[in-house]
Amino acid sequence: MTTRTHSLGFVVASLHRRIVARLSALTEPQNVMPGHFPVLRCLRDLKVSTQVELARIVGVEQPSMAATLMRMEKAGLIQRVSDETDGRKKLVSLTPQGRDMLVVMTASALSVYREAKAGLTEAEVGEFLRIARKMTANLEVERDDGP
Repeated sequence: MTTRTHSLGFVVASLHRRIVARLSALTEPQNVMPGHFPVLRCLRDLKVSTQVELARIVGVEQPSMAATLMRMEKAGLIQRVSDETDGRKKLVSLTPQGRDMLVVMTASALSVYREAKAGLTEAEVGEFLRIARKMTANLEVERDDGP
């Protein structure tokens, strides 16, 4: 084992890159990128949202969310309409094509998840998820308390 494999940041980043690459390979033929998946899922649950709210929930900066939404709108996955009470706000929602693509993305994500957890027990997967959630919460506290 190398020193890198003992580095939390390296291991997590490496796992993330591999998950994204596998998901991308499965969804690229449909012209959908892994970065669209969290937005599709949020809009499925929220029905309608704003760019600001989506950026906060997904955990990305506003410019990244703006670029993602622009690509998704061009692909016909979302629609944006002006808020009747505040014309400066745009309300974002899924299109029928976006809902269809969420089905494709979910099936692809489940396939990658099954592949990633091969050889692990359900208890091991549960423990990994518990620890990862705890570490994420620890860092969220830091971010929320920061400057």
